[in-house]
Amino acid sequence: MTLIETLVALSILAIAGVAIMAGLQLAVKSSDIHRKQSTGGSAVRTYAEAIEKYLDADGNYVPCAGAGAYAPATVGYAVPSGYTASASAAQPLDGNGSVITTGSCPSRDKGVQRLTLTVASSDSRATERLTIVVRRSCGTGTACP
Repeated sequence: MTLIETLVALSILAIAGVAIMAGLQLAVKSSDIHRKQSTGGSAVRTYAEAIEKYLDADGNYVPCAGAGAYAPATVGYAVPSGYTASASAAQPLDGNGSVITTGSCPSRDKGVQRLTLTVASSDSRATERLTIVVRRSCGTGTACP
């Protein structure tokens, strides 16, 4: 073999090696993102269930709730390590599902709110959102207004 043939062969092998390493790096990164999305999706649903349990207790409904009213610590939800969780300010809903924008609080809140829950990874690779509708609990043995 000549020196030129050897250099061409080494160049071809180097290019193939770089392509293989780039492919492996992409696979590792996409696997990390998918794992974080799965964990975030599960976490946001668990957060919604914690809010449901919190609201089932009498007196925990917050009329015209602000952004911190259903915070994870308030509703008893433990945020997974490496993630942050938050709830948006509640939007009071009318009986037909439309947002009530007129009137003052708490008179415009009819006992039904829409919340958007967000769970995000600390490295910002995955953010999962879930919009839920919560209602005021009527309590045991009482009629809803």
